[in-house]
Amino acid sequence: AALDAGTLLASRYEVQAFLGEGTFGKVAKCADTVTNTKVAIKIIKDDPFFTEQALEEVEHKLFIYQN
Repeated sequence: AALDAGTLLASRYEVQAFLGEGTFGKVAKCADTVTNTKVAIKIIKDDPFFTEQALEEVEHKLFIYQN
């Protein structure tokens, strides 16, 4: 799927710009239409390996944030 400006992700995040692409997927600068804040959204490739790696990354960052 294209990350064109104006695309709505998860019925909440409006894509403003494409920031980059890496091994796991793409990153887009978005506006959160609920909180009116700017966020970066990482869009992971549809592959079980990449999905598992992304979940591990999130769990690791949450652990660091909480401790």
